[in-house]
Amino acid sequence: VNSLANNKEGKVYSAAVPGTEPDHLGLAVALVDGRIFSVGEADVRFPLMSVSKPFTYALALEQHGIDYMIDRIGVSATGFPYNAVAAGAVRRTSEQNPLVNAGAIATHGYIKGATPAEKISAVIGLYSRMANQPLSIEESWRVTPRALTYTLAYQMKAFERLEGDVEDIAGRYLESNIVAVTVEELAKMGATLAAGGIQPQTGERVLKSETVRTVLSVMVIAGMYESSGLWWTSVGLPAKSGVSGAILAVVPGWGSIVAYSPRLDDAGNSVRGALAIRELAERWNLHSIDRLMIPKPQGNRHF
Repeated sequence: VNSLANNKEGKVYSAAVPGTEPDHLGLAVALVDGRIFSVGEADVRFPLMSVSKPFTYALALEQHGIDYMIDRIGVSATGFPYNAVAAGAVRRTSEQNPLVNAGAIATHGYIKGATPAEKISAVIGLYSRMANQPLSIEESWRVTPRALTYTLAYQMKAFERLEGDVEDIAGRYLESNIVAVTVEELAKMGATLAAGGIQPQTGERVLKSETVRTVLSVMVIAGMYESSGLWWTSVGLPAKSGVSGAILAVVPGWGSIVAYSPRLDDAGNSVRGALAIRELAERWNLHSIDRLMIPKPQGNRHF
């Protein structure tokens, strides 16, 4: 953290929630054996924003199955920015993926429940079980939906990839974005993915292993916006970023690393967060390809 303290590169998201401090920097590591380590502003609460997307997708996969959701939403990279209308207008297919805004909005249309309240409760309930901590929407962070959110929702509706009322679905999507977490809570959510769907502290199987495999695969494909290919090549970890400044990186079978720092690069990823995770991945030989080629040590030599 100290080595990154003087890095002032990047800009805070233009629609950042009230109270966002550009200089905040927090890191947390959650291991599959239940241990948690943190440094910096680990007690600062921030909105999940797009880091919510893999977890909502996981719930949809649990409720409908992998083949169904892939057919409805798609999984391939779009080649466009995460909020681009053009991604659905000029490509040969109307498929998106669940980690760009259009696909993420549509994913909320597949969450089961008798009422909108039940549906968003199911989403936040999953987040909470994975964090082993009750999580909730921060009401002070509510905003009027942007026109672009509705544009993407109606576009997916026109393509028959969004089921239900557009305004309800867009509203629930935005609510999932403003669930408040700390780096430790988000790291525990990531560690549940790293453990194949078992929450490390409670031992509860929260997700099926095949659900986790699909979620992590999509995080490799599109989790870091337009920098996903570069990230996978250089860092080699399934990851998801959000414009709040959070990055979640998952090390299957090992644990997760979370960084929070609000200044973003041009792709929308935290500048200092990405540098911190990359440095730790290199220091601990966590790149997924390296881990396949290097014999595993006895015990956990890093901690």
